[in-house]
Amino acid sequence: MFFRLGDFLRSFFGRRRFEREMSSELRFHMEAYTEDLVRSGVPRGEAERRARLEFGGVERVREECRQSRGLRWSDELARNVRFALRTLRRSPVFAVTAIVTLALCIGANTAIYSVVDTVLLRPLPYPEPDRLGSLVVQVRTAGGGGMQNAHTGATWEGIRDGVTSIDTVVHNNWRQGVSLVSGDQVEYVSQQRVGAGFFRVLGVSLLRGREFTAQEDVPGGAAVTVLSYPLWKRLFGEETEAIGESILLRGEPFTVVGVAPPGFQSTVPADVWTPLRPSRTGEGSGTNYEITVRLPQETSWPEAQAQIRAVGAGLLQDDKPDGVEAYFAILPLQESLTRGIRDTLLLLWGAVGAVLLIGCVNIAGLLLARVGERQHEIATRMALGGGRGAVLRQLLTEAIVLGLLGGVAGVVLGYAGLRALEILGAGQFGMWQPLAIDGRVLGVTLLTALSAAVLFGLAPAIQACRLDVRSGLTESASRSVAGGRRRWMRRAMVAGEVALVMVLLVNAGALIRSYARLQGLDPGFDSTNVMTAQVPLQDARYKTTSSVARLFNESLDRIRELPGVESAAVGLSLPFQFGFNLPFERPGVREEGRTPITNMAYVTPDYFRALRIPLVQGRLLRETDTADATKVVLVNEAFVEWYMDGDEPVGAFLKISGLERQVVGVVGDVQQMNAGAQGPLLRELPSVYMPVAQTSEGFMPLVHTWFQPSWIVRTTGPQQGLIGHIQNSVAAVDPQLPFAGFRTMDEVRGGVLAGQRFRVVLLGTLAGLALVLAAVGLYGLIANTVVERTREMGIRLALGATGSQAVRSVALPGLGLGLAGVFVGGAGAWMSASVIASLVWGVSMDDPWIFGAVAVCLMLIVSLASFLPALRVARLNPAETLRKE
Repeated sequence: MFFRLGDFLRSFFGRRRFEREMSSELRFHMEAYTEDLVRSGVPRGEAERRARLEFGGVERVREECRQSRGLRWSDELARNVRFALRTLRRSPVFAVTAIVTLALCIGANTAIYSVVDTVLLRPLPYPEPDRLGSLVVQVRTAGGGGMQNAHTGATWEGIRDGVTSIDTVVHNNWRQGVSLVSGDQVEYVSQQRVGAGFFRVLGVSLLRGREFTAQEDVPGGAAVTVLSYPLWKRLFGEETEAIGESILLRGEPFTVVGVAPPGFQSTVPADVWTPLRPSRTGEGSGTNYEITVRLPQETSWPEAQAQIRAVGAGLLQDDKPDGVEAYFAILPLQESLTRGIRDTLLLLWGAVGAVLLIGCVNIAGLLLARVGERQHEIATRMALGGGRGAVLRQLLTEAIVLGLLGGVAGVVLGYAGLRALEILGAGQFGMWQPLAIDGRVLGVTLLTALSAAVLFGLAPAIQACRLDVRSGLTESASRSVAGGRRRWMRRAMVAGEVALVMVLLVNAGALIRSYARLQGLDPGFDSTNVMTAQVPLQDARYKTTSSVARLFNESLDRIRELPGVESAAVGLSLPFQFGFNLPFERPGVREEGRTPITNMAYVTPDYFRALRIPLVQGRLLRETDTADATKVVLVNEAFVEWYMDGDEPVGAFLKISGLERQVVGVVGDVQQMNAGAQGPLLRELPSVYMPVAQTSEGFMPLVHTWFQPSWIVRTTGPQQGLIGHIQNSVAAVDPQLPFAGFRTMDEVRGGVLAGQRFRVVLLGTLAGLALVLAAVGLYGLIANTVVERTREMGIRLALGATGSQAVRSVALPGLGLGLAGVFVGGAGAWMSASVIASLVWGVSMDDPWIFGAVAVCLMLIVSLASFLPALRVARLNPAETLRKE
């Protein structure tokens, strides 16, 4: 076998040499035979004639030689490709339509697959990524189940001490913005706090220095840090070792002990890494830690799962409610890191697959009609000795040429689509490698193009091979190939297109309606001319309430003096954002079966004026609500509804962080991010607002671990240079505080809804593209039917049928196909509702309004696509039609 393969390759790539040698050898044998005959007394002319007769046709012998070397199929392929290109050049409208359709479908597939490949399929950029996992708690209840990958400090200690055969490390998994000062450089950088051994567990060796030791990763441990490679270059340049250098991080000196290698990506994007210093108290008393594990080579996944589950049983027993099954498990790290985007990407990948299938069905329909038009040509080839296999190969070659041309155009469109995805989905993907159309993606695109070519080319080719030669040479129109009884194939494909479009449109409609509901929510405040700016206060210089209050007061006094500023304030959190959850008590009121929790935010007195949040009852906070005054709070209407049980809120007392505080007012609700697994993305949540000056000592360092306070500035109108003025005002108070960024309140809401917008735009675009393709397919079917039935319609009109009757007889089958597709697609959309149910809020996936609106819209498009080409029948002149036929 290998000898024959080598022989073929030598002949194929040395084709000219092979042809010369074959001609020379044939000539030699003929001349030698001629000379033998001449020597035996045969005249030379007669000898040459006999030699030619003995050898037969020279070209036949050449073909036999080529076939023995396996070159015949390559010659046939080359001829078929040349013929296919000539055929497409003679039919530019068909060629352009098919290639553009394929380019759109394959381009969309290429762009989406690039993201899927980068995020979900490519291994994480760590050594042996298949040995990395994330510790999770699997929860099962009678109503379903869930998964949680956040743990307490007690859980970490139990796992660390109880599971010694698996390498584990604790860390947080969110970006924390902090201030960094090195010399005269002040920067806002992203920090990740990690436990000792973090880099070791990931399998990464530092470029310079070392990582943290166990002695440094404890409360009160040494202040050390590891820098990312870009930050090291930016601060010190590659000439400086940097190890042992001191920088101000979070307002305190940190010693640089290591530099990460170039291109290193942590579990979250970070510029610096500092010790987590885990404990059971403070941050460690809540579920704020994540645990990553690396399995040793000698430990299998089932063995590791069994060890973790055995140790975790005792850790979870005390906290497990009745009727709930909870146990520890190890989830592959990549799956854990991509949980938030996995469903969206798989949904989009399925959608572009459906669009590609619709495109293939369209082109298959075009090819079926085209085969009908070419039946005389095909029948003639068969009558002249061309086998059905040769016809099949020729038509498949034409389909493959179309597929490859569409694939090349699709790569170009895919590249443009990928750039658009980068802009639209910025911050949505959580990637470790850059998005790119590389060899892997090109290979999949080529495979997709070839598969699509076979998919849309096979049915027309097989149909053509079934052609009856006699009827193909005698019948007009395309009754022997694509007409009559065999037209059912194209009709079934068009009905399938409509069904797929129905599924896509219902899902897109649910997302659009969900997004519209979120956009249409009353925010509860006025966002006009409001600018916000966040500043990181996880800073050693701002650990006390008095230092934070002084920073706020002095900077706000300067900002209020700026021209055009109507009001200015500071708040721990903004509307549309997550709030800081705290438990509370109502003295003298016993809560049965629940621990009341509320969102809590400290604010300066002008917070409600700056955002124009209305006062419902009582009074707002005042400048006189100082540390020495009576401790007071405001609550919102949602708090009253959830927790006051009909009691008068103003004058009631709440116990928060061990201190009793009196409710002095009720304010309106604002939309906030819902941290719960169930319910809408945004909703009115119970909230408590307290004066900055009255927060308890020790509260500031804790809350600023997760939250960055926002400066809120309302102006009388658009103000030029406002951002620079705000920066200068804060820098005049503390020049070592960098800003995390400036956003209007509309941009804050846009950021919260970015994921929803990303899904709506992409799925809506794909559904729209599918709708257009299905309409084109149905239009083409009816238009082809008009051509096929022209003589029939002429006879009907001549016999007295009206134009409207003729139009209806042509168009009604299209409406029937559309109706069948709507019913089948509606059932498919209902069955696939669970796929998208977790991605929508405030919308039921069996909402009859969505199904009804989509069905009506789809039938309108089907009606247009059916009646527009059918109207040509009404313009037929029976006499001219019959004379032409």
